[in-house]
Amino acid sequence: MRRRERTRILVKGDRGLAHRIAAEVEAAAHVDVIDAPREELVMVKVRESARRSLFYLGEALMTTCRVEVAGATGKGMVLGSDRDRAYELAVIDAAYAAPAGSFATQAFDELLCDEARRIDEAAAERRAVIATTKVDFSTMEEEL
Repeated sequence: MRRRERTRILVKGDRGLAHRIAAEVEAAAHVDVIDAPREELVMVKVRESARRSLFYLGEALMTTCRVEVAGATGKGMVLGSDRDRAYELAVIDAAYAAPAGSFATQAFDELLCDEARRIDEAAAERRAVIATTKVDFSTMEEEL
């Protein structure tokens, strides 16, 4: 599983999942904190749709962390102020970057796939509820 998809699942999904996976990694190996979790301001880059040009919308608060596990470095980044989640993301990222066989990443992938399905089902339910409120203006009759 790619880092981007893994991070999306861990951020949008059940908070306990990231905590559980990070705890398993911590139990299996020593975690060295390179950069402790801290808040930073980052510029938000946006693409303007008409001209397709980039511009900076403003600043956003982000929490970052960097750790080393089993000789591999991991980074955790999350919007807002959430030091615990940034740390957990960094630990999980390092576990995936570690040499093959160091951690049970296959088992982690199964948990992440299950959580991804749950996230997608919840999103589909939200879309279905929103679809019931849609108005089709092309079916409205004109008044003369």
